[in-house]
Amino acid sequence: MGIDRKHVLIACAIAGAVLGLVLAVLQAAGTFPTSNLHGMPTGASRSTGFMLAMAPLLAAWGFTIHLRCSDAQIARYLKANAALCVAWLLIVTLKYPTSNDHLVSIMWYLYYVPMLLTSTFSLFSAMRASALDRMPVTSYAKRAVLAIDAALIALVLTNNLHHMVFRFSFDDPLWSGSYTYGPGYWVVLGWIITQIALFFACSFAAARRQLRSAFVPLALIVGVLGTYTVLYILRFLIGSNLALVYSILLISCLEIALDLGILPSYYWRESMFSALPFNLRILSRTGEVALHTALFQPSAHDDALHSMLLQSDLSRRSITSFRTTAVPHTLFRGYNVTGGSALLAEDVTAIDERRETLERQQDSLRAHNELLKHRHAIDGVLYRTQQERALIDEIEQTLAAKTRRIDELLSDLPRGNDPQSLAQRRERLTEVKLLIAYCKRKGGLVLAGKSDPAFNRERLQLVFNETAADLRTLGIDCAALVDVKRVLPASTVSVLYDCLYDFAAAAFAASNPILMLFVSDKVEGGEGSGDGVAVGQHRRVVEMRAALEAEESAQTEGYTRSLEELRRVLERRNVRFALDIAPDGATLAVQATEDEGIA
Repeated sequence: MGIDRKHVLIACAIAGAVLGLVLAVLQAAGTFPTSNLHGMPTGASRSTGFMLAMAPLLAAWGFTIHLRCSDAQIARYLKANAALCVAWLLIVTLKYPTSNDHLVSIMWYLYYVPMLLTSTFSLFSAMRASALDRMPVTSYAKRAVLAIDAALIALVLTNNLHHMVFRFSFDDPLWSGSYTYGPGYWVVLGWIITQIALFFACSFAAARRQLRSAFVPLALIVGVLGTYTVLYILRFLIGSNLALVYSILLISCLEIALDLGILPSYYWRESMFSALPFNLRILSRTGEVALHTALFQPSAHDDALHSMLLQSDLSRRSITSFRTTAVPHTLFRGYNVTGGSALLAEDVTAIDERRETLERQQDSLRAHNELLKHRHAIDGVLYRTQQERALIDEIEQTLAAKTRRIDELLSDLPRGNDPQSLAQRRERLTEVKLLIAYCKRKGGLVLAGKSDPAFNRERLQLVFNETAADLRTLGIDCAALVDVKRVLPASTVSVLYDCLYDFAAAAFAASNPILMLFVSDKVEGGEGSGDGVAVGQHRRVVEMRAALEAEESAQTEGYTRSLEELRRVLERRNVRFALDIAPDGATLAVQATEDEGIA
């Protein structure tokens, strides 16, 4: 609806309000023929023709609400207002020919039923339009409002019993014009004013910024109604027709709210559908376009689209989606509706562009990922080769040193058969046996690196148990425990072998030795760890603890030499260790980080 049309309708509504006010003034001034009732000039009888003409107009306005208002609940409220105004005019028309004073007073009290309920239904319409009825507390508020209305209506209708609203006496022939207002009347009037104020508050708070200027003519209408009410209470317009004037001003106010969009309104269903901000069309069962929005533009591909929609068998499913290369960058959605189907066209150009961009980025990342995989594989091969080379070099150096030691021991064997020579020869041959076993184990690491480089718990436990058994046959009280949950690389096992055999050599060189060995693994690092590992990263650590106890008086040069040789070996390794040598024994704690690591 254009702005010019709005101005015209606002002007018409204001003109209607002014006309109602002028009508009331003319009636009060006695311009029209006058009839008397109880000695008082009346305006109702002079305006019967106007009321009879106004009632059909109000009924017609209520029917247009059924056609125009897009919200069913608000439409019911507004149609109730129209019906109440018609009923009010009917009550006024029937009131004055009645000669029974008590019946006249009851019909007079009935004026306040439409006065209270029309303001209530108008408030409920504003609450609905502002979406306040979605709040759980709103239902309780509505019940409270209706309860107050019911209480006030009961108060007015029973006025003849207590005269708290209107004070008069039926003994006075002029009672219908000589009454005064009681406290109940001001309560009723205050409640009506409160509901009107809440109507404006709800509507203004929920209205879009561009609609708030529409409240100026609404305020003008309410100002005219307020002025009329004050003058009526002060008896300046006592001869006017309150029902007629109030109905005209109320309907004018609601019509402005409807026309300017404060309350939802469309003149016809087609207009409402055409104003939807979608490229939407409604198809009959034969595929013909029955309705369409303003954004719909016919094209040469419509027949094919309609055929695709009809072939999608919407009877089995309520929604279907499809695309066609004939209409690029458009997604079509079909909906099953009563009597046909709806076809919605959505422009997905931006989504397609983003998808193409993401696909290009994904292809680039996929290629880069493949490159990183190849690079990682090559780096892994190079790293393992370097580790194997370093391990082989270390083993060669260790075996060379141990071989020289074996040569020294064999070349310097005692030749005699005396007990001392036999004991020395037995001691040196036992050390040779340990060194040969050590060389065998270390040499086996080279072969294992080619065939089976991973050492599991069972394999490592077997090596430690064999060595412990050999030591026990030589008089060394030894026990070994292996508690690892994963396989170990050869470099880590090489460190464990050095610790095992060097401690065994030291124990062999001591007197009455007791040797205890324990191997375990654990995971270090993670968030909040203080061990130098990056946040979110972990590393696997193998830990070996060894304890050697011996008699202080019986330690030999070989005892110290074996432990010092172990210290030099560990210092060359990338391990953390603590080796304490005491006169009565030694303790070792060594931690080796697995080369592979874990993320």
